[in-house]
Amino acid sequence: MGSTSIVVNTELTKIAKTRKMMKLVVSSCLIGLAMSQYGQQKPAAAKILKEQRFNAGDGRFGSAYAQEDGTVFREETAAGGERIGQYSYVDQAGKTITVKYSAGVDGFKILEGAHVPIGANGQNSAVHDPNYREPAPAPVQQAAPAYNYNNNVQANTYVQPTQAPNPNRNPFIN
Repeated sequence: MGSTSIVVNTELTKIAKTRKMMKLVVSSCLIGLAMSQYGQQKPAAAKILKEQRFNAGDGRFGSAYAQEDGTVFREETAAGGERIGQYSYVDQAGKTITVKYSAGVDGFKILEGAHVPIGANGQNSAVHDPNYREPAPAPVQQAAPAYNYNNNVQANTYVQPTQAPNPNRNPFIN
């Protein structure tokens, strides 16, 4: 009889400990959920106040937009593919940051940007080497599939169209 009461007492102790642990886990989860609500406010999407695009028809084109949060973007592309542009935004201190850049056969270059430190990040960076080639990637050995679920797969007979897109088509007008 004495051992039965010890077993019952032990079981009751385990149940009490389990209940306390469950209460601790549930309350911790609720506190964590409540605390996660703070500091995660997503900024509202800024409205675009003005947008412009142009296509000169001779290979030159460009676009520009301005947003209500102070962000401004402008870029023009010459017939040879050289891009010149600038963007501005308002930083956390309320200062307008403007970056002017060019991009083309010589790579991306920052032309102006007072907030950009001088170094190998655009200003006074390494000269473009037209003879540089990326090293060949190391061969990757494909693992054999573990399972073949469908042995009755039919070959895909889709053929990609080979007609070139019309270079005179403007997707914003046509």
